[in-house]
Parts: sequence; C-alpha cells; structure tokens
Amino acid sequence: MNQSSVTPGVVLKTKFVTSDKKAFQEYVEYVDRDDAKKDQEAHEKLFSLYQDYMNNPDKTSSLFTEHSNQLNEYEKKELKGLFEIAQKNNSIMWQDVITFHNPWLQENGLYDAHTHTVDEKKLMEITRQSMREMLKRERLDQSAIWSAAIHYNTDNIHIHVATVEPNPTRDRGKRKPKTLDAMKSKVVSQILERGQEQKEINDLIRKNMVGSKKQDSSFKWRNRELKPLFLHIYNHLPEDKRQWQYSYNTLQPLRSSIDILSAKYIQKYHAKEFEEFNKKLDQEVEVLRKAYGEGTFDKKRYEHYKQNKTDELYKRMGNAFLSEMREYDRKQTHIKKVLASSSGAKQKSYSANHLPVHVSLKKMERAFKSEYESWKNQQHYERLQKDIEQNREIERGY
Repeated sequence: MNQSSVTPGVVLKTKFVTSDKKAFQEYVEYVDRDDAKKDQEAHEKLFSLYQDYMNNPDKTSSLFTEHSNQLNEYEKKELKGLFEIAQKNNSIMWQDVITFHNPWLQENGLYDAHTHTVDEKKLMEITRQSMREMLKRERLDQSAIWSAAIHYNTDNIHIHVATVEPNPTRDRGKRKPKTLDAMKSKVVSQILERGQEQKEINDLIRKNMVGSKKQDSSFKWRNRELKPLFLHIYNHLPEDKRQWQYSYNTLQPLRSSIDILSAKYIQKYHAKEFEEFNKKLDQEVEVLRKAYGEGTFDKKRYEHYKQNKTDELYKRMGNAFLSEMREYDRKQTHIKKVLASSSGAKQKSYSANHLPVHVSLKKMERAFKSEYESWKNQQHYERLQKDIEQNREIERGY
C-alpha cells in the first residue's frame, strides 16, 4: 500500500458552542429521552456536529460518563439538570468526535467486521482516559462534567463527547493544540498498547548497549583504538566538571567527536543489537503511521520517532563515556597529588643536604670519629687474631 493512501486509525474532530446556540439546547433535550438508542430524530440531533460522518446510523450506545457505563433514569435526569445549570450560567459546550477506521480497530482487536460488534467497555475506558488528559491539561478537572455515546455504522465507529461547566471558570472555548494532541495520543496509545515493544527498544539502549559500556573501560587493551579519541575529548573538556554532560551547551564543539566515539564502540561490540534496534524502530514507526495517517500535522507525531530514539542512544552512550572521563580525571588528580607529595619529600631531602657550613662540619666530624673508632676496633681485632695464631704454633712445637 502506498504510504500516502493510508487511512488514519484515529481522527479527532473538535469544536465548541456557546449556551445560546441551538446545538446546546438540543443536546440537553437528548439527554433526557426515554429511549434515545432507537430514536432516529435523536440520532440526528446528537450528531448534528458532523453530519458527514454520521449518515445512516445503525445504532448508538447508551450515554456513558466518567462514572457510569449506562445511565439509569435517575442519572439521566441528574445529568440533564447539570447541563441546564451550565447553559443557564453561560457555559461553553465542548463537542468532540473521536472517529476510528474500522479495519484498524479490527487489527488491534477491538472490532469484529463479521458481526459488526465492538468492545464497548474498552472504548468507554479509552474515552475516560482521554477526557481525563484533556481536563487536566485545560484545568477543567475540578469544574467540568461530560457525557458520551458510541455511534456505529459499517464504515466508521465514532465516539461523541459533550463537556460543560455547571459553574463556568472560563469564557473562552478554544483549547490548546497540545491538549488536543495529547487527547488523541492517549486514545492511540491505549489501543495500541505498545508498552512491551517500547520497553524492548529502551532495554536495547539502556541495558544492552549503554549498560555494557558502563562496565567496559576505554583503557583495556581491546579498546586501544578508542583511547586516542577518548583522550582528545578529555583534554578539551571545560574546567567545570559540572558541565561534563552530553546536552550541555559548552560541549557543543565536542559533541560530534563524542558521537564518533560512541559509533565506534557500538560498531565494534553491538552491531547486532544496533541492527535489531533499527528494525524495531522501523516497525514502531509503521504502527504509528497506521494510527495517525499521513496528514501534515499528524505525521509529525511519528516521523521523528526513529531519529529521537537514535539521539537518545547517542546521548546516553555519550554520557557513559563522559562519566568514565570524570572517573579518569579523578584518578589523574590523585596521581598528581601523590607525585607532588613525593616531590616535596625529595625537596626536603635536598634541603637537608644543603645545611649551613658549621652544621656540615660537625656532621663530618662525627662521621670521621665514627669511622676512626671503627678502624681502631678493626685493628684490635686483627692483632687479637694474630696473637691467637702464634700461640697455636708454639703449642704444636712442644
């Protein structure tokens, strides 16, 4: 399939209406219907926001909220009352539609094309997680309420969500683009559940490649070809060791050299892991491409994913080398202190050999006296030995 023809797995459409708009009142009226599920007119009113997506509906799920999968009569009246209070207090109504590509839902185990059934409980929980993210980012989590319904047809499954504040805290309806982006990403991440695959990618970076380097000295004989570049980088690091971090601005001139050092190490010892790493990244990009599609904005969600993960690898590997350089510097500093201490002892010895003349003469006098006494003792010993030998000869003569 050509990449440009990929249909996004998830599309998020959003808008807001003010309390004086007809759409607001129609939704309030819809909430309190006895059997909205089978009321064609109610369908049209509920989904009037996006008629192009909502033609010929087959069915709609019952309303659900943060706390209930299916509202009973009491809960519906209570919800309607809150929406009426919000309307009276001139609240904004935020209207969101999350649209799914059915084959993508089926690929991820949430939809059965043969029976035209969907995992409602899963989609409800996904909606809740997405709404929590939106409300938190917009600081509406303490003031807003919402209700939603799942809408089915053979082409696209949709979730329609309406949000209001019974006691408004804001009069602007526009939400931050980053909020809507996070809202959609929450939906995608929960459906894909790529936690294990992403963990494997992270393990290849942190445990396999970088973790191995942390235990491998650059001064081992087998790493001898890395040593010159290691020392070149070390000798050009800033004096302030707090700046010995890969992302520090002052290391910008050295970063390419650090990357080369990392690349040499990876190529020599982790070529297979690096190949597996790239393969997994390509797979992850393809999964995200199917989820978000090829739109100019949505493409940004994944087009740099592989490069970002590769950058993370080089950053962590670079910091592993810089950490080793700090340890090397610590040892070098210790050696210099030892040498300085040794040099001081020699200087002290040198100074002792250059004492004032009268002190030196006294030392020489003591030395000569000692040698003289030793000489006399030696002479006495030799005479004694000679006398003993003469006495032995006399005794043999008799």
